[in-house]
Amino acid sequence: MAHRRLIIQERITAIVGAALLFSLVGLSYYYSIQITLDDLKYVPSASSPDFTATDVTMSDFNEQGVASQRLAAQSVEHYSDERMMAHQATYHTLDPSKPQIVARADKAESLDGLETVQLTGNVRFTRAASEAEPDLYFETEFLNGFLDTHQFETDRPVFMRRGEDTTSSQNGMRYDNVAHTVELTGSVQTVLHPQSKSIALPTLFRRCSSPEAWHSNA
Repeated sequence: MAHRRLIIQERITAIVGAALLFSLVGLSYYYSIQITLDDLKYVPSASSPDFTATDVTMSDFNEQGVASQRLAAQSVEHYSDERMMAHQATYHTLDPSKPQIVARADKAESLDGLETVQLTGNVRFTRAASEAEPDLYFETEFLNGFLDTHQFETDRPVFMRRGEDTTSSQNGMRYDNVAHTVELTGSVQTVLHPQSKSIALPTLFRRCSSPEAWHSNA
């Protein structure tokens, strides 16, 4: 009997020792994994977005808390370096005291948190008519917009219509929505309608410093 109890005690001691050993191995593995996970850091890739969304509408508010401009898009991709890309994008100004501006494009991209926006592909820009001025419309394949100052420019061919009068340029345009001026450069062709009330013919276009540039009060 004594011999049998001794064998049982030895087995229990062996089992307890094995259990302690396995527990020690398990704890060591657990803490090694935790240390490894703590050392891991998420490093976002500049080539992949940190979030994407569909059917997006983003509004910018003025100091009074009133929406002043809005960007809507079919899909949006945002990157960790503040880049943003929108597809099938539409930009609206919302100030009721000023003629509304609407700009559409296949793609809109901002590199600086929407301070500037580059519109690419089938760009269409419209400024509504006011009591003093006719509507303004132009189309091009690329447009760079400075949203804080409401200035827009392109170095691509552009077609513009102001009221009933049309103008085209091969080398680009600069439009200032605050000063209501348009500067067209390179191979400018204009069709004026004498019966149009949209302009006073002697003051519509005048030459700028460049021999191929024309300036318009828009």
